[in-house]
Amino acid sequence: MQKSAMVLSVILLTVMSCEKNHSDALSAFDVYCEMVENDAKPLALHYPMDPGEVDLLWTAFEEIADKRSVRLFREDSFPVSYLFPEGATAGKSVVLIYNGTRLTQYKQWKSDLKKSNTTNRKEQIAMARRLGRLLGYSPQGVNNLLRKNTDFRDIYSFDVRHQNTHLYYEDLPRALDFYKNVLGLKQKDSITFLIGATTSIQLNKLDTEHPTNDIKSTAIAFLTDQLPQWYNYVLTREIPVKYTYKTKEGSPHDGFVVIDPEGYLLEFEMFKQHHENERFIAALEELPRIKTSVDSLNFYGSITWTYHKDLLKVQNFYEEELGFPLVADQGWTKIFRTSSTGFIGLVDERRGMENYSDIKAVEVEWKFDDIMETNNYLKEHYSNYDSIKRIITGPEKYIYRIR
Repeated sequence: MQKSAMVLSVILLTVMSCEKNHSDALSAFDVYCEMVENDAKPLALHYPMDPGEVDLLWTAFEEIADKRSVRLFREDSFPVSYLFPEGATAGKSVVLIYNGTRLTQYKQWKSDLKKSNTTNRKEQIAMARRLGRLLGYSPQGVNNLLRKNTDFRDIYSFDVRHQNTHLYYEDLPRALDFYKNVLGLKQKDSITFLIGATTSIQLNKLDTEHPTNDIKSTAIAFLTDQLPQWYNYVLTREIPVKYTYKTKEGSPHDGFVVIDPEGYLLEFEMFKQHHENERFIAALEELPRIKTSVDSLNFYGSITWTYHKDLLKVQNFYEEELGFPLVADQGWTKIFRTSSTGFIGLVDERRGMENYSDIKAVEVEWKFDDIMETNNYLKEHYSNYDSIKRIITGPEKYIYRIR
């Protein structure tokens, strides 16, 4: 009698456990369906399950899908790719949740994956990115999965400690005087000036690689929440103004632009809560203020703007190879966070303040805690990396120093 009671208890516990597992699976399935229904994901994958369990739940899955107005496809041989390791789906069934032509898109990807060269790392990474886009992952999300499942790394994963933007001058002493005594920037060393806790500009003498050039191919944004005070100061010091200070209700940002002693454009800028800036505003929320010697005025970060003919190509480079997070998308400008207070802004030269130029008047430098690890990886995997000079040559001839 006692033994029978124990057996019955075990059976009841097993049944209750199965019912809970099924309930959890159905709840998760409903969430995936809701995401596809409302276009939060182009295609969703319910987590891998034993085929027998899918058999038991299939009618319930169909009822949820019908309620959510989505469609289902059962995949009993989910392909192995760089995005998901073999162990994740081996012997399992995966339910695809989709609408429209997404299943056709998936089948095309699956067919192309079978025909791809499995020993070609670059080709397999491209196939993984294609699946990631179908699943609605951001480029950074795809990179995260690639780092988990392969030896892939991007620049972002090595942690940029500091961003330093190099500018070039014919009359270097005059430029140094302007940034030190007129703008009152805090100096990191004799030629380097802090704009944020982890971002700076470095002033250099013109050389053969950076000759006198009317097109600067860059502008520098000084981020501040003291625009009226800075503008009044600029006027009192008679600094040349290219664009006057104006505020506009509902605009994504306010600011004004001045010209430094040799023609670089300096944009004093404040970003505002706007659908273009929601992620950017969150990134700026708690950045420390760097005081200048000008009254009580300060800055808290900077954007190095670079100007491009093929904006999409350079954006893909920043997102996929460099791996930096996109924090603001204004259509013709794309802003990426590179260090905690440093940003790069890619600009379509047809609409920006400057024009594209093959001869650059700017170089960007990224400093890392472990330069040897960074250097060794780039040397092995980046064809556009010079390990002697420690520079990456990006699209459209922009130079990125690795230090």
